[in-house]
This record gives sequence, structure tokens and C-alpha cells, in this order.
Amino acid sequence: MIIAKNIYKSFGKVSVLNGISCEIKKGEKVVIIGPSGSGKSTFLRCMNLLETPTNGEIWFDDKLINEVDPYLHDDLIEKSNTCKKLIQSNIDTESALLKIKEEKLLKKYEGKEFRLAVKEFTKANHIDINFARRKVGMVFQHFNLFNNLTVLQNLTLAPVQLKIKTKEQAEEKAMALLKRIGLEEKANAYPSTLSGGQKQRIAIIRALAMEPDVMLFDEPTSALDPEMVGEVLELMKDLANEGMTMVVVTHEMGFAKEVASRILFMDGGVIKEENSPKEFFSNPKDLRLKEFLSKVL
Repeated sequence: MIIAKNIYKSFGKVSVLNGISCEIKKGEKVVIIGPSGSGKSTFLRCMNLLETPTNGEIWFDDKLINEVDPYLHDDLIEKSNTCKKLIQSNIDTESALLKIKEEKLLKKYEGKEFRLAVKEFTKANHIDINFARRKVGMVFQHFNLFNNLTVLQNLTLAPVQLKIKTKEQAEEKAMALLKRIGLEEKANAYPSTLSGGQKQRIAIIRALAMEPDVMLFDEPTSALDPEMVGEVLELMKDLANEGMTMVVVTHEMGFAKEVASRILFMDGGVIKEENSPKEFFSNPKDLRLKEFLSKVL
């Protein structure tokens, strides 16, 4: 469903992601954990281009959603002027490719053949990010509901504006989702009148109203009072049991143990370890992970 290839992200001189690659398969529940500042949320936001990677590629359903990174494609590099000049200076193709990738030698203008190859690759493989986002639901730490709209209006806004559903169809779907979480009586209420747990559950079903193929959760319980965490996690467990593909950044270790099909541990902008929940918690190999688990468990 989602493939991240060699993702780097910097904000000015601050490097946050340092070469992350992973695949999210259909039906997987991938939980990302790690200390604050490890790049977890930035990586999640790169998956639907809320943050644009500095380098690397994000693929959704076999389609590229950001710009081509030529350093990931030997056939593109071979068409560059830099590669041709290196080969002409008696360096074999394999050595030339390696040198270009290691030393980042490609320039902005690499010749007509190279630019045409990149253009053709983009035409064959690229998909508009707004189309992809319709299939990727996002749930934020601080809910991000529209406070000037009622709950029902929050749920129907995107499907109607994007002409995915008529107003009547969107409202019917919204009411069914509200009934699912036991909040149908809140349809005409405003978010400011709701508890944190209610807001987050409504944020989740707002994403579900778009009928996504993947759900991304960015620390969905970290802004909630402890007594409200359970009701949100229960809804997420229900989604997992129904087969929804999910990527969850969280500090909830119990949820990770119970729901995840795979857990990633991030630190310093890289994935230090990934494994099944059983192996991850019972037999951690990375020293930094061992230290982290000893403090949070």
C-alpha cells in the first residue's frame, strides 16, 4: 500500500529523517514508537506529503506521489551528462553509478536525454497527491476539527466538496458512523462542547467518511486525559479487527502489543529495529531500544 524509499527530511540545517525505507502492506497494522524528537510524526506526515521529503520517494498503491529521486534509479542516472562524462574518462558504468550516488554529483541540468527520461518516468508512474489523499485517512494529535462547523458538517464537508457523495448520501453515512460510536445525538453539536475523547473519535470517523484504504494516526491519544484514552483505543482496535491498513505513531505500549502486526522503533531519524510484537518486546536487539523499553514498560 505504501512504500517509503530512502526518505530524508531536513528543516533548514536540522536533519530529522536520515534515510528511512519501509513497506506497509495491505491489512498490516504498523506501530511506530520511539523517543520524542526521533522523527516519528515527520515520517508519518511524509507518507501523505503533509511534509515533503527532502530526498527519497513515497509510493502509494504502486504510484509515486512526490517527485522522482533520480539517485534511486540507475537507468535514469545513466542518461545524465555526469554519468556519460565519467564513462568517457575510462570509468566503467557500475563505478560511475556508485560514485554519482555516493558523492551526490547530479546537477540541476543534466542534459536533454536525462530530463526526458525523468519526464517519461513521472508520466508513467506518478499520481496526483490529492487523489491519493482521498484513500489515506489522517488522524491528528489535536483532532483538527473545524470549530465553526457542527459535528455533522465536519463529517460531510470533504465528501460533498470533493463530489464523492451527494449531501444526502454524506449525511446518511455520517449518521451511520456517529451511531457506530454512540454519538448520534451530537450530530448538531459544535466541537467545543465535546470531551477530548469524543472529539478524537469524531476525528477518526471523519477520516472514515472518505472510505480510505489506509489510516494514519499521529499520536491520537497523547492529548487526552487518561480516562478518555480507552474509548479511542477501542475504536482503533475495532478498525484493526475489521482489516483496515493502519500506521500508528503512539506511546501506548499495550496497544502496540495487542494490535500491531509489526512494530518499528525510531531514533535519530532512522529505523533502529523492527519486528513482530512478541519478538520486539521479549527479545529487543538494539541497545537504544533496550534502554527505551526499560523506561517505558
